[in-house]
Amino acid sequence: MTTPVYRLQQDGEYLYLRMSEDPGGSMHAEAAVHEHLRAVGVSVPEVIAVDDGPEISRGVMLVREIGGEPVAGTGGIELAPILRAAGRDLATINALAVQGFGWIRREEPVWPPRGEDATYEAFVNGGTEALAVLSDRLSTDERGVLDVRLGEVRADDPSSWFAHGDFDVTHIFQRDGRYTGVIDLGEMRGAEPHYDLAYFLVHDQAGAMLGDLLAGYAEVVDLPGDLANRLRRSATVIVATQLSRWIVRDGLESFERPSGRWWLARLRALLDDGT
Repeated sequence: MTTPVYRLQQDGEYLYLRMSEDPGGSMHAEAAVHEHLRAVGVSVPEVIAVDDGPEISRGVMLVREIGGEPVAGTGGIELAPILRAAGRDLATINALAVQGFGWIRREEPVWPPRGEDATYEAFVNGGTEALAVLSDRLSTDERGVLDVRLGEVRADDPSSWFAHGDFDVTHIFQRDGRYTGVIDLGEMRGAEPHYDLAYFLVHDQAGAMLGDLLAGYAEVVDLPGDLANRLRRSATVIVATQLSRWIVRDGLESFERPSGRWWLARLRALLDDGT
């Protein structure tokens, strides 16, 4: 919804043309990440071309299609092996070191990728401008839990690792029950090691799919014993800061949209029962 994307057909093959989100933006950093991830075995779209797009004042990137369809809404197939394969790829994606935190800088294809924020604290605080307004929608107990989890996050000092940034079942692709890859790195950022797993937890409310994703993830990297607590904490901050950004951008009417209502309900669930 933020990145213009065009589907092209040439000689029976489908390609996708992705344009920079902002005028004058570049796609070189995103292309460099795609190429690195493919080189280490991750199933992401193959980059065919990248250009500054002076004719349209937007950078462009042309990629091959990842075959199949997203796991979201898929019925009649066994999801466990697909999710385990996606978990293995996600672990490799998250093992890419980043300099700094926050949105990956896109001005030039520097390596390793660089985030816009110098510290983790700046990354977290960048989305808390309207938390006071958000807190008015929470109970006293909910506000207390949120304050504790935010305090724990702000006291943390993790290394920065590459995050897909928007990892859910709409971006995991399969064909006939076989995993084919992950798409859309448009929200890429530097974050704590398990940011993408926490984001997945936000959307997988019952945790029904998270277990299989974690099983594949653990085949590549060792997971900490306190992972469940880390994911609840990160998921809480992800939802709270997203709502805060919407409030800053759109005011109180952001709570009236279906997305705003859903995210607020999800925040309360994370705060109230820890799931």
